[in-house]
Amino acid sequence: MEEAIVEAENRVALGKKVGALRRSGITPIHVYGKGGESLSLQADTYNLIKTLGIVGHTSPLTVRVGNDEHFVMVQGIQRHPVTERLLHVDLLRISRTEKVHASVPLHFQGESLGARGGAHLSEDLHEVEVEALPSEIPHDLIVDISVMDSPDSVIRAGDLSLPAGVTLVTDPDSFIARVIQRRGATAATSAEEATAPSGEEIAVSTNTVSDTTEPESSEGSSEEAEVSTEEAD
Repeated sequence: MEEAIVEAENRVALGKKVGALRRSGITPIHVYGKGGESLSLQADTYNLIKTLGIVGHTSPLTVRVGNDEHFVMVQGIQRHPVTERLLHVDLLRISRTEKVHASVPLHFQGESLGARGGAHLSEDLHEVEVEALPSEIPHDLIVDISVMDSPDSVIRAGDLSLPAGVTLVTDPDSFIARVIQRRGATAATSAEEATAPSGEEIAVSTNTVSDTTEPESSEGSSEEAEVSTEEAD
């Protein structure tokens, strides 16, 4: 992937003036870390959002201020608690030649045949920590759950296929995904088998239980949250 570049300039608006800055389509950013002084900068909001969508929290980018360039990774993103409007971005200055730790998101693909007949699939981790050179950190990792074809199937962190140069930091025995029997399903099936007449076919449910609980969104006062954030800048 081609290295992303964000054009920025020194920020002079501070305190309550930051609100007007954001309304004009400019977002404050902060660059800090070894190899240079802490910098209060600003960048075009549209271009910044586009770049953040590409690099996420795992890929490095370059912040260009005039003739100076800063090699960084996203350390923190502040958004409005209600509108999710971008408020502030923290960027950590890093070295191109030193390995760093990063949390890489997991994407689950396929269908688990083992998660049937009174069982469900438990997704225990949605990211793992790895160590690699900044340019070698994967944007995400794919977890193929189609290999989970038995009622006791398990995928652990150590089972993940990592690109060359990438080392797993997460405990390799940590569960990524498991097929779990629904409570009482095993006992119920055993009872049916014990009471069924000889030669009679036993009907077993093949419904798949999907773990798709939606997280509740947080609500709050948009005006108070923005004022609080702006005063913090």
